[in-house]
Amino acid sequence: MAGALAACSGSEPVTVTSPSSSGGGGQTGCPAGQVSCAAGCTNTALDPANCGACGQACGAGEVCSGGACALVCGGGTSKCGKLCVNTANDAEHCGSCGNACAPGAVCSAGQCGLVCQGGTAKCGDKCVDPGTDPANCGNCGTSCEPGEICANGQCGLDCAGGSTKCSGVCVDTDLDPAHCGGCNNACGVGEICTQGECGLECLGGTAKCGNKCVDTTIDPANCGGCGVVCGPGAVCSAGACGLDCAGGTTKCGNKCVDTENDPANCGGCGKACAPGEVCSAAQCGLQCGGGTTKCAGKCVDTLLDSANCGGCGVQCAPGQICSAGKCGLDCAGGTTKCGAECVDPEIDPLNCGGCGQACLAG
Repeated sequence: MAGALAACSGSEPVTVTSPSSSGGGGQTGCPAGQVSCAAGCTNTALDPANCGACGQACGAGEVCSGGACALVCGGGTSKCGKLCVNTANDAEHCGSCGNACAPGAVCSAGQCGLVCQGGTAKCGDKCVDPGTDPANCGNCGTSCEPGEICANGQCGLDCAGGSTKCSGVCVDTDLDPAHCGGCNNACGVGEICTQGECGLECLGGTAKCGNKCVDTTIDPANCGGCGVVCGPGAVCSAGACGLDCAGGTTKCGNKCVDTENDPANCGGCGKACAPGEVCSAAQCGLQCGGGTTKCAGKCVDTLLDSANCGGCGVQCAPGQICSAGKCGLDCAGGTTKCGAECVDPEIDPLNCGGCGQACLAG
């Protein structure tokens, strides 16, 4: 009779003893990304009492980071007590350990407030990216099935747009300090990830904002400079917030992209190339066309690109431009200096007849 009463008490007996029995998402009621262990639902990627699997406890002084016990936290997280937390969005440790936000407030970019910034959305007491969060994929509370990931706000089995699946999340291994160059390859304290390598400086025309390298010309969370956030509905184009995209780029979500060479939006918004492919002239393929070269998953013109001048990763010094594949102070071959690039105003749709005179879409 006692066994019958236990079975009807509203909670099933916990029999989880190994990773294989806990990896399916746990009992009904656990949020996405958590499993059911003896003490209830938990995130085995961060829980030192159940690190990597139920019942697998870390030793004294150790923390659980990425499902493994260690003495230090990885992936840009900070050690707060026995937990590794992201102080950029953790409401209990916002900006620093123990700095809890007031009831009703959320933590965004390390600051407590009432609204989320940088294209994130408020779901409960957290700011999340509905484009990549498997627990809130596309909308708050829309959870992906076990084994699925969230890419571009859609649940699926594969990552899109050149991103890589790491621990159930699609990440850009070219820029993510927690997965730099590959999954779980975390950069050291104070380092950032640029072009898939950890270092102290940002490359390719990007700027260091916090512990990430960002393109301040198109990033709505850092538009024109670190921490300059565009308002709701606005996009970041050429380093300025606005309602429309400039320079021949196209508005996809809250970003302005070049559908001619963006592998996540090749030929149109949401048209992602397959892993390993590049986008050249709005077509996905294995090779770059039109005299361009494949550099870090994109097709670039090494004759004019100051981030890849004469070859991939060859970056011109501040104030210099790339002309005919060489860094210098002046443009050659009848080209004109527009910003940090040499362009041909006779044929360039972004600077047609003069700098900044972009042709209309189409």
